[in-house]
Amino acid sequence: MQLPSFLENEYLQLILFGGKGGSGKTTLAASTGLYLARLNLGRKILIVSTDPAHSLGDSFNCLIGNKVTPVSGMANLWVLEMDANKLLQDYQKRNDPVIKKIASRGTYFDDEDIANFFDLSLPGMDEVMAVREIARTLRTSQYDLIIMDTAPTGHTVRLLALPEQMEDWIKIMNMMMQKHRFLSKHYTGKYVKDECDRFLEKEARDIKQIKSLFKDHRRTEFAPVTIPEPMSIEETQRLLGTLKDYGIYVNNIIVNQITKNEGCPFCRSRKKYQEDYIREIDEKFADYNLVKMPLFPYEIRGRQKLIKYAKVLSGEDHQNQLTQIIKSLPEISLPTKVKLKKNLQFILIGGKGGVGKTSVASATALRLARDNSDKKILVFSTDPAHGLGDSFDCSIGDKVTSIKDIDNLYAFELNPKRLLEDLKDEYREDIEEVFDKFLAGGVDVKFEREVMSELISLSPPGLDEIMALKKIIDFAEAKEFDLYVIDSAATGHLIRFLELPGLVRDWLKAIFRLLLKYKGIVSLTKPAEKMVDLSKSIRIVQEALTDPERTEFLTVTIPEAMGVVEMKRLIYSLERLKIPCHNILINMVVPPTECSFCLLKRKGQQKYIQEVCEKFSKHHITTVPLLSHRIKGIDDLLELSEILYGN
Repeated sequence: MQLPSFLENEYLQLILFGGKGGSGKTTLAASTGLYLARLNLGRKILIVSTDPAHSLGDSFNCLIGNKVTPVSGMANLWVLEMDANKLLQDYQKRNDPVIKKIASRGTYFDDEDIANFFDLSLPGMDEVMAVREIARTLRTSQYDLIIMDTAPTGHTVRLLALPEQMEDWIKIMNMMMQKHRFLSKHYTGKYVKDECDRFLEKEARDIKQIKSLFKDHRRTEFAPVTIPEPMSIEETQRLLGTLKDYGIYVNNIIVNQITKNEGCPFCRSRKKYQEDYIREIDEKFADYNLVKMPLFPYEIRGRQKLIKYAKVLSGEDHQNQLTQIIKSLPEISLPTKVKLKKNLQFILIGGKGGVGKTSVASATALRLARDNSDKKILVFSTDPAHGLGDSFDCSIGDKVTSIKDIDNLYAFELNPKRLLEDLKDEYREDIEEVFDKFLAGGVDVKFEREVMSELISLSPPGLDEIMALKKIIDFAEAKEFDLYVIDSAATGHLIRFLELPGLVRDWLKAIFRLLLKYKGIVSLTKPAEKMVDLSKSIRIVQEALTDPERTEFLTVTIPEAMGVVEMKRLIYSLERLKIPCHNILINMVVPPTECSFCLLKRKGQQKYIQEVCEKFSKHHITTVPLLSHRIKGIDDLLELSEILYGN
C-alpha cells in the first residue's frame, strides 16, 4: 500500500472525503487534518463539515458549531460546522436588495410580489451556501488547505454539480437584466453598468473560481471512503463515475473497517464474510491506490485516538494491543421486539447514514406484508443513494416493482430528475397559455417568456426532497396502497424533507396572492385550480404525518457517540414537527463473547445504550445484534424481521 497522496501533496488546497453514510468520512477528515497540521506547523488548515447533520464536533469530542474554532493544542488547525441557515441569512442581508432589483427589471411583477418570494425559505440551500462559502474562504487566502467532510454520497454528488447549476442561475439573472439594458440603450443611446451588473460579474467570478478548483488535479483531490460491503462498493462505483464526469481527480480510495481480528468465532465469521468483498474491491478499483484501514476495537473519537488512526493511515503498523481483558459486563435489560400500532398508514425509518435503515425498512415492509395479506404495502426509498434493490436482491428503480413471491409487497426508488421532467411537462403548457393571453391583451412579455422558459428548465435546490413529497402525495391520492414504509435519507436531509409540507404551503400562499392580484389581467383559472388541489393534498399528507394513529417514525441508531448524538437531534426535530416517534432501535450491538476485541467493543457500546435508556425512557427501546453477515434477499430479511418483531 502506498502512502495516500493527499498526505504528501503540499500543493493541495482542497481535499474532499465522501462516500456512503457510516463509512468513516468524518474520521478520515478529522485525522487527516490533525496529521497534516502536525507535519507542517506553518500550514494553516481548516476542516469543514457540509453535512446538515454534523459529526465533526463528535469526532473531536468537543463543541464546535457554526464559528471557526481552533483545535486545542494546535496553532494551525481550525474546524467549522457550516450553518446553512445562518449563511443564507447573511447572504440575503448582503445581496437581497440587488437580487430583487434584478428580478424587478426582468419580470412583470412588482417589488412586493418579488419580496414575498425572496422572503420564503428554500430547501437545498445548505449545499448552495456551502459552495459559496468555500469560494469566499479560498478567495481570502486565510487558509492554505481546506478539508471537507461531506454529506452522504447522493447529496455530495448534488453539491459537486452546483457550480454548473449556479452558472445557469447567473445566466437567467443576466437574461432578466437584458430588458433593462435594452430599454436603457433605446432611450438614452447607451448603457452604463450599475450594482446589478457588478453583482452578477462577481458571482460569475466566484463560481468560475471554485469550478476551476474542483477540476485542478494539482490543487484538489477527492478521496472516496468505502467499506467491504456490497452496498458501499456499488455506491463508490457510482460516485467514481460522477467524479469522472465532472473532471474531479481521484487517486486514493480508503477501504475502511476491515476486520483483522480472529479471536472468536464471530470475528472469524466477520473476517471471512469481508474477504470476498475485499477481493471485489481489489478487482474493481485496481486503478486506484487502495488504502486499507483496520476495524479498531474502540471508537475513533477524541484527539489522541484520531492521531493513532492517522498514524495507521500514514503507514505505521497496527496491532490490536488490548491493555485489559473484560471478564464480565453489566447487561441492560431491554424489550427484545419493536412495537408498532395496528392500522398505520405511514411508517418512516430514519437515522444516521450507515446504521442499517434500509435493512430495517425492507424487513419491516416484508413482515407487514406477511401479516396483512389483505393490504397492499409499498416500501419507498427517498434516499438519493438507494439500497432497496440491493436489500431485496432484485432490480427496483423508479417504477413500482412487485417483490417476487410476495403478492402484496411493492417497492419504489425515487428518481427525482425524471419526476421533475414530468412535472415540468405538466405545467409548461399552462405557463405558455398564460403568456399567450398576456400577448393577446397587448402586453409585451417577450423577455418574461424567455426567462420563464429558462427557469422551468433548471433543477431547483432540494430537488430530492421536493420530488419525494410530490410522489408520496401522488401515491396517497391514487389510494393504490394501504400502507407506506419509507426508507429515508440520512438525518440532515430527512429533517429537511419533513419540514417541506410547511414550506411548500408557504410557497403556494405566495402564488395565490399573485393570482388574486393579476386575475384582472388574464384568466388563470386552470393554474389556480392545480394550486388549490396541490395545497389540499399537502395538507392531507401533513395531517397524516402528524397523526399518531396513522404514522409512526422508527428511529434507528447504533451504540456509538456519533450515532447517539445524531439520534438525539433527530428525535428533538420530530418533537418540534409533531411527528409521532415511540420506537428507538439500537442496531449493530456486538453479541456477548469471550473475545477481548469484541468485549472491549461491547463495553464501549453499553455506555451509549445506557445513555439512550436514561434520556429517552418514555420511548420503546430495543436492540438488534451485529450480524456476522450482511442482509441480502428475502431469506435474510425474514430472519431480520423475526429479530425485530418475533416469530
